[in-house]
Amino acid sequence: MTGGAGFIGSHLVESAVMTLIPAKVIAVRKEAKKHRTVVRIVLPEYRGSFDTLKFGKNKPLMGFCHEGQLDLIYYRDPGLKEGQSFPLWTIQ
Repeated sequence: MTGGAGFIGSHLVESAVMTLIPAKVIAVRKEAKKHRTVVRIVLPEYRGSFDTLKFGKNKPLMGFCHEGQLDLIYYRDPGLKEGQSFPLWTIQ
């Protein structure tokens, strides 16, 4: 996806460049009243910040990124299964 500028009503809005990041779910656990999901980013050279990640419909309550692995916490079951692709983008 590419960025650029566009209008919403009469306001000029700048949009960010979004890049798909290949990722895979490696673990899913229910812990107390929360759901923990561990995701491996497939790009070995990815060193971006957690704050630049976009999650689509499965936005976690919180999480962190360390050495290509995401630990994500959800209030509700995100419906993810081990081994499936994980939809993930980064903004630049």
